[in-house]
Amino acid sequence: MNRVLVIGAHGQLGQSFRHWTPQYPNFQFFFEDLPAFDLLDREFLRQYFESTSINIVINCAAYTAVDQAEDEAEKAHLLNTEAIDLLCKLSKTFGFKLIHFSTDYVFDGTALSPYKEEDMLNPLGVYGTTKAQGEKVMRTSGIDGWIIRTSWLFSPYGKNFVKTIFSLLQNKDEISVVADQTGSPTYALDLAASTLNALAQNPLFEGVQVYHFTNSGHTTWHAFATAIQQQIKTQCKINPVKTDASFNKAQRPKFSVLNCEKIKKEFNLNPQSWESALEDCIKRIK
Repeated sequence: MNRVLVIGAHGQLGQSFRHWTPQYPNFQFFFEDLPAFDLLDREFLRQYFESTSINIVINCAAYTAVDQAEDEAEKAHLLNTEAIDLLCKLSKTFGFKLIHFSTDYVFDGTALSPYKEEDMLNPLGVYGTTKAQGEKVMRTSGIDGWIIRTSWLFSPYGKNFVKTIFSLLQNKDEISVVADQTGSPTYALDLAASTLNALAQNPLFEGVQVYHFTNSGHTTWHAFATAIQQQIKTQCKINPVKTDASFNKAQRPKFSVLNCEKIKKEFNLNPQSWESALEDCIKRIK
């Protein structure tokens, strides 16, 4: 039986993995999170892996506050880069495989077609830079692992765009949402299910592979918010605004759609559209 440790258990992706555990009886799951599970405490982690036999680590923990990262670069670096370096060293010592999630923000958003796994990284801000550095650490570590880039994550859990807009639409007469950034929303429940599906097919993989996973289709944040409104039917006015008028500290990629053909072909995955995923999410939130 594969013994799987999910780090970042309280976040939206960690909770999404927990949701699916009953469907994978051949995996024994362990769920841990900060602050009790300190990803930067080398001695604590060494003792944990010595006392707990783990075959696969799924790392859902990350510093994800994109604008705050501009003021807290060291904190972002510690969790998004240094922690990955430590997990890679522990992977070599204890022999577990590492699945780590990265982001569309490793790209600069100037592409004219969806980004492929091998396209050049050129992050625009601290968050994307620290995630790209974490990827580099893992790709050059010599371990067995998967880097799965995703984008625009939403779910019924934690804090995310869908839950925020859902609340604002019911409590405000008018809101403004950026209309000139294009990407693919990703349902955390679908990302978790697809990761476990792939893992069940190939738990003995070797080397480091990079994959992209999102729900199918793409949209803008404004159209995404409008789709949420269509499902909950409020009278709130949604004004489209340009990125330049949104006063965010961190620069965002204007186009960050990910090409997901590699993971779909290798594991016979067929992600549902972001629209149908959103419908499921709204039902669960309600």
